[in-house]
Amino acid sequence: MQPIIPAPPGANGPWRLVILDRDPADPKLILALVVDPGDVTPAWPGAGPHATTEATAWVRSQLGRPYATLTPLTRPDVWRVDENPQKHR
Repeated sequence: MQPIIPAPPGANGPWRLVILDRDPADPKLILALVVDPGDVTPAWPGAGPHATTEATAWVRSQLGRPYATLTPLTRPDVWRVDENPQKHR
């Protein structure tokens, strides 16, 4: 299966992401900023049960924090913010 490789943050700026966390006890919109292209890595759709293990290992190596853990969001939706969409056509 071919990996999906997202475009790195553009030369005109970093990626901005809007994340909707549908947690019934604390629903929220999160605006995140991806500054370093190294913070984006290829992923495989349907990676199966090992996806969390692999993602955790990648995050730990990126952060240099061997005990970092991942906490799942409740049914998240994520969108990339295109601030200058006319430049991407």
